[in-house]
Amino acid sequence: MGNAAASSEDITMDRLTRIGAAAFVVVGGLVHLQLWRSGYKEIPYIGSWFIANVVVSAALALVVVAVNKAWVNLAGILFSASSLVALVMSRTTGLFGFTERAWTDQALRATTAELGAIVAFAAILVATRRRIPAFVPVRTGSTARSSR
Repeated sequence: MGNAAASSEDITMDRLTRIGAAAFVVVGGLVHLQLWRSGYKEIPYIGSWFIANVVVSAALALVVVAVNKAWVNLAGILFSASSLVALVMSRTTGLFGFTERAWTDQALRATTAELGAIVAFAAILVATRRRIPAFVPVRTGSTARSSR
């Protein structure tokens, strides 16, 4: 295949991966919304953080689909990793005085969504990095040696 076909394939894969990353972020936000509505809104600090997660998830998903920049992918990794760390802390050491020991279906869904988002965002960054041509200095003038 020619360069145009490969370039078109790269763009399509990049777009699909960004949509996948956005979908993982949305799923994580929906899990937080469902839990917030089912009673987590009454838990001091935790309720506010859950609804903040919902809002940030929605905004991040829109930005991921609309903007193809490395900083967006890095923000996605940071947000998803932070959500995952908070989830693990809430199941182990506790978070803001809240501890829940059971790994419920919701916790597993959120974990899967956060891990999926991290992998998708990292894949975008790696693929983008591979498409950037490497800088190779070229020697010219008197510093170049001629071969005789």
